[in-house]
Amino acid sequence: MRRSVAAAVALSTALSLSALASSGLTDDAAAHAATAGASTDARVQAQRALRTADRVLAGRDTRTDPSMALLRLRLTMNSLPTSDRRHAAAILARPTDHPDFYGQTYSVKAKKKCAGHICIHWVPTTRDAPPSTKWVNQMLKMMNNVWTYEVKKLGYHRPISDGTRGGRSGKFDVYLKELFHQGLYGLTVAEQRTSYNKHLYSSYLLIDNDFKRSQFHAKPLQVARVTAAHEFFHAIQYGYDVSEDPWLMESTATWMEDQFDDSSNDNRQYLPWSQLRRPGTPLDTFDNGSFEQYGNWVFFEYLSEHYGRDVVRSVWNHAASFHGGGHEYSAAAIRSALGKHGGMTSVFGKYASGNTVPGRSYSEGRAYPAAPLSSKVTLTQAAPATPWTTYAVHHLASVNLRAVPGADLGSKRWRLQVKVDGPRRSTAPVVVVLVKRRHHPMTRVLVHLRKSGSGHAQVPFSRATTTSVTVTLANASTRFTCHTGGGFSCNGTSKAPHPPFQVRLTAMKG
Repeated sequence: MRRSVAAAVALSTALSLSALASSGLTDDAAAHAATAGASTDARVQAQRALRTADRVLAGRDTRTDPSMALLRLRLTMNSLPTSDRRHAAAILARPTDHPDFYGQTYSVKAKKKCAGHICIHWVPTTRDAPPSTKWVNQMLKMMNNVWTYEVKKLGYHRPISDGTRGGRSGKFDVYLKELFHQGLYGLTVAEQRTSYNKHLYSSYLLIDNDFKRSQFHAKPLQVARVTAAHEFFHAIQYGYDVSEDPWLMESTATWMEDQFDDSSNDNRQYLPWSQLRRPGTPLDTFDNGSFEQYGNWVFFEYLSEHYGRDVVRSVWNHAASFHGGGHEYSAAAIRSALGKHGGMTSVFGKYASGNTVPGRSYSEGRAYPAAPLSSKVTLTQAAPATPWTTYAVHHLASVNLRAVPGADLGSKRWRLQVKVDGPRRSTAPVVVVLVKRRHHPMTRVLVHLRKSGSGHAQVPFSRATTTSVTVTLANASTRFTCHTGGGFSCNGTSKAPHPPFQVRLTAMKG
């Protein structure tokens, strides 16, 4: 589900994209076991999921994400007793299904129009009604355009078919419904598991019935386009691996908005929570009460601009649970996809460094915020060096330091020596030095680190030729202990959570 920053603030609720919870998930086998064979723990987890879904949809829990709650219920409901399972099925009902305990069912008979790969469902009256038949036709055309773009042009697998659900057409179903009062743009619902793979699900979409400008504060069709691109990509993801890490689902779906409709720029609203503004927060953060998982679409924007859009599809192929997929958790899938592009360590270091100068790193980067500094120092002949300073760098995160030459460092012989005593190379540390020149292009140096993690580099540091030198310390580790409830990749904890980097900067005459 696309989460609106403005709506979240106004409604004091925590909403997020359609994705799997990053904490407290039951084991897949237990979640899908029959009631008779389910473990006690699986039943407890399923009943907890049912209670949570009840509270969320009844409005008694404004912090838990509705999509997360519903998806967790879907994946655990087979471990419920029969009566509770009926209750869960009613909660998960489509707008055209009955009963629905929480008013999501249409209150009048629905209409349907199908063309191409899509069926649009709507009602002619009540607050769920779209503004006109013309709008219905626009939504039908738009959804087919999204299908064509994401499946045919970009080459992703089509969503899993729902067979005879949704009017027995076999086409992909989209329901128009008043969602703004819930703080939602749209919602993707995983519905039925395939018979051949427990990680692959069919799905359907709900999107707002009219995207009124007075509610969403933008042109209705523009908001509809980015919402459709985002939600449909979730449907595609459910055909790759419904239990993949939610930050990956959400970040790539937000990235897809800009690919389908580059003119909208709606996803820029999440940049204050991205690594452009919060470089020290791990890339794979999923926070149910915040927006990091949306803001970090910029990582995939960086990859697609520098290595081609196919690299994102490669990530999903490595993550996929279908036959021929890599069956990897998110960070490992990214590492595999970047293997032919210089490797995760160097790519992540260049990305982190590039975020300090977004105008030079992204095609639209002049509109992006620059990553902040943890330290800035002016070095002079009287004070030519910093003391050895220790910085703890979280996994898949970075710290930025900047040195500026003082006015008395005018000779072109001045150099800046960067000395690092970092974590062992096996934990994937990377140090990047970015030199901003006065009359020349910027230069970038990757510091060679020995197995012990120590290394050094020298770069120009004359006041006459150099504006500043930015040193980026990055932790590119993708090694995790999985299923610990840690909330990061593979619902685990990093094996290099925040190793120390010791750094000393010295101005010296060469």
